[in-house]
Parts: sequence; C-alpha cells; structure tokens
Amino acid sequence: MPRFFARYVDRNGRQRRMRLDSFDISSLSEEIEGNRKGYVVEIRRIGEPREAAESTKIPRKMLLAALESLELMLLSGIRINLATRTLAECAPPGAPRRLWTNVVLSIEETGSLGDTLRRFPKVFNESMIGIVSAHEAAGRLADGIRVVRNYVAQMQEIRRESIRGAAYPILVCAAGAVSSAILCAFTLPRFSRMLTEIGVTKTNRITGFFFSISDLFVHKPGYMALTLSLPFLVAWLALRPRFRPIVDHFFLRLPVLRGAIEALVMARICVTFRALSESGVRIVEALESCAAVAGNARYSSGIRQVVAAVRENLTVGAGFERAGVFAPEVVLAVKSGEGSLPQVFNRLAIYYTSESKHRVALALQMVEPFMLILVLAWVFGVALAVILPVVEVINGIH
Repeated sequence: MPRFFARYVDRNGRQRRMRLDSFDISSLSEEIEGNRKGYVVEIRRIGEPREAAESTKIPRKMLLAALESLELMLLSGIRINLATRTLAECAPPGAPRRLWTNVVLSIEETGSLGDTLRRFPKVFNESMIGIVSAHEAAGRLADGIRVVRNYVAQMQEIRRESIRGAAYPILVCAAGAVSSAILCAFTLPRFSRMLTEIGVTKTNRITGFFFSISDLFVHKPGYMALTLSLPFLVAWLALRPRFRPIVDHFFLRLPVLRGAIEALVMARICVTFRALSESGVRIVEALESCAAVAGNARYSSGIRQVVAAVRENLTVGAGFERAGVFAPEVVLAVKSGEGSLPQVFNRLAIYYTSESKHRVALALQMVEPFMLILVLAWVFGVALAVILPVVEVINGIH
C-alpha cells in the first residue's frame, strides 16, 4: 500500500510530520513543495499488509459516483490507468483514496482492470468482476463500467427494500426492550416497596409475575443481560454458514414473509444473470454468481442444482424445474424462453424488482398489527399489575 511518512519544514520554519497516501515519492514531494510550500527533510514508505487491501470497503454511493466518473473518462478516450489515477487524486482521504490508489498501482503492474478488482472482494463481488473482465477482453471497457454501475444501483435498490422490511420490527423490539428494562429496573421496584410499606403482603398472580421479573432483573442482572442479548446472539448465529440454511428455511415457511423473501431473492438472481449474460459471460459462470448473491441458502442450493443440470447437458429450464424451489411462473418463463435467456431474465428482473416493493409493503402491513398486539398485551399486563393491588387495597379499606 503506497502510504508514506513525510517530515518537512514549513514556510514558518517549523518542522512538520505527516502520513499521506500517494502514488510515489516524487508525487508526494511535489505536493509538499508546491501546495504546502515546505522543504522536504525525509520521506519513507510505510508498509501495509496484503489483508488491508482485501478488507477495504467504501460506501455504495461513493462507488456509484466513482464508476460514473470512470465511465465518462473512458468514453472521452482517457486510458484506464490515467482515469483511475484521476479518481485517486479526486477521492476523499481514507478508504476511497486508498482503494483507487491501489487500483492504479495494480493496473500499472498487471495491465488488467478485471484482475485488479479481485484484490478488493469487499467492494467488487464476482459478478462485477466477471462483467468487467468480459467487456475488457472484448475491448469495450466503458460499456462494462456502465453495466457494473447499473448493476450496483439495482442491487442497492433491492438492498434498501430488504432493510426497509427489517427496520420496523427491529425498531419496535428495541423500543420494547428499553421500555421493559426501565419498568423492571425503576418503576416496579418502587411500587413493590410502596405496597410493602402499607402492609400489603399478598398480591394477585399478574402483579406477582411482573414483580418476580423485576426482582430477577434487579438482583440477578446477569440473567437479564443474557435474556436481552439473546436476540443478538440468535441473529449472529443466523449469519453463520452452519446455521444459515436452517434459518432461511424457517423464514420461508412463514406465510407472512415468504412472498417478500422470494421477490427479493429472485430480483437479485435475475438482475445478476441479466447483467452477466448481456456481458457475454457463460451461462454456468453466470448461474454460479447468481447462487453467490442470492442471499438465501435454499435458493442458492436451487441455483447450484441448475448448474449441475446444465453440466449434465440438460437445459436451464429443466434445471429450474428439477430444483423444485422456484415459482411455477419462473420455470415456465425460463423453459419457454430458452433461446433468449437474457431477455427472459431482463423481464423477470423488472417484474421482481417492482414486485419486491409491493410484497415488502404487504408484509409490513401484516407484521405491524402483530407487533402492535404484542406491545399492547405487554402494556396492558403492566397496567393490570399496577392497578389491581391498588383496587384490592381500596376494597380492603372499605
């Protein structure tokens, strides 16, 4: 990684030290002497491990802006090394500048943009690399950058729908957990002490249940911390490769979520296959990329079965039918359009991208009443736990 430590004397005679990303020592010297009006004392390169490049990540909006600028420069006739050098010079400090600086140096060493992008798996997945490599081999790199930009934009839109679908339940659960912790830690213990001071020794079952939860929370916080962290632990386990198929299969069995998950997964698959097939990537490689970006273990397994069927000299439509995962309309469209799969998946991508918005909104409309019922049941239980002892005390006085 071209990161340098520089020591120089500024125009006021004070010695300065700095760490900067730059292409080479001469470029850094020109910047210090020209922009900072300083006298260079020492410049040395700081080594960076290879893992740093592999873990580099930048925001998607920053990647989209860079790809659009790169496409325009390539269309203007600028060579790829000069275009990426311009991106590196104009990128904001931090990960974006380090990314494009590394890209420039790798391109100047290998001469291939596709091979260079493989060094950054957190930014460029295999689908994007396949598109760039196919267009680069055909001498149409600007078209490849345009296809990648459109692909990233569409996948980002699908990702927004996924986040929108999960945001409301997560927000409600978090708010419920915080309010419950406040009630159990502060409100209910004080109310329990008040009842004890006025001589109430026996309470009803509802009040006793909530008081026991409050006592457990106050006197044994370790158990309650474990209980509150249980959802996060389950979410962490759900992302592990070993447990991911079980979790994905469970969510697909829920009628409320099945339609939304199917639309989101099929939108990813169809958008990826269309982009790769239009770029000239072979069907098997395109399907393997689709399996990698599906986002659901069951559908990924289904795509791998399609790949296995194609390698057995069966048609793609027969593979989709044999997988037994995909909707009948998808199987029908693929089997009937076997001779023009890019057009078929283009129409399926348009349909499922639009359908994902509708199905996510429908799933939220069905989840909201369920979440509201749970919240109201909890609030109603707490209210009864507080009100019933007061009513019992008043009845005892009378």
